[in-house]
Amino acid sequence: MNYEFFMSLIIYTLVYGLNYSLIALGFTLVFGVSKLLNLLYGSLYMSAAYMIYLFNTLLHLNLGFSIVFSLLSTVVIGLAFFIFYARFARDQMSFLISMFLSALLLQYVYSYFFGGQSGLAIAGPLPSSSLSLAGVSVPESFVATSLISLVLISALWVWIEKSGYGKEVRAAANDPEVAQAFGIDTMKIAIVIFIISTLLIALASVLLVPSSVVTPTMWLDPFVSAFAVSIVAGLGRFKWVIPAAFILSFSQLLVQLSLPYNLSDIVGFLIMIGVLIAKPSGLGG
Repeated sequence: MNYEFFMSLIIYTLVYGLNYSLIALGFTLVFGVSKLLNLLYGSLYMSAAYMIYLFNTLLHLNLGFSIVFSLLSTVVIGLAFFIFYARFARDQMSFLISMFLSALLLQYVYSYFFGGQSGLAIAGPLPSSSLSLAGVSVPESFVATSLISLVLISALWVWIEKSGYGKEVRAAANDPEVAQAFGIDTMKIAIVIFIISTLLIALASVLLVPSSVVTPTMWLDPFVSAFAVSIVAGLGRFKWVIPAAFILSFSQLLVQLSLPYNLSDIVGFLIMIGVLIAKPSGLGG
């Protein structure tokens, strides 16, 4: 293992690991509080990207306003589906299926209104140039996103662990029936956490998508990444998201840098299967 290979592996593991953490954080939070898999999650990532294209490229609004409007629009879209199905779905399975079908519905809606499978470019708030870290070229947007991820995760951890409202969130997550008996509005907490979750995945889209393109099927990759990290961490185990993201990013990069073929996605699925078989509760126990 030469120096360049080793440094590329370490630096990109850190960068991608923190980016994976930002993508997976909201998914883990929702399950931790409501015990529901948010199968709409990846399509919210896609929605934020299309909303930026709508406001900035088609309506010619300032990029800053476009980002704010895209975040708010994504929250409205996600919250509308969540509240509707939480109110009218007869059971948990109906809720899950309805959310997944809504993700597919959004895929076809965006495909119809924005031009099928053609990739669309959107502007981003971060620089598109690269910088050198220990001799390794890394996009500045990836580095900035990883630092933002670290700040957001730390802030959320402090909020959930130290604030009074965070104690109510933990109570609702641990035992919703007892929490309700003590006067805690568990539905309101679930909605607040869903809004935070949607803002996190929308922000990840704002930061990461400009380095690629916007397509109607782009929701699959962030959804699989969020699901994989959450499985490895343990569903709902907020504290274990970053270690799980590092394990996943390290394994994928090791294979990607070592083999002539890109099998990183297969590695992610194999890790998920291995964790489910060997330790179904994940790293968090």
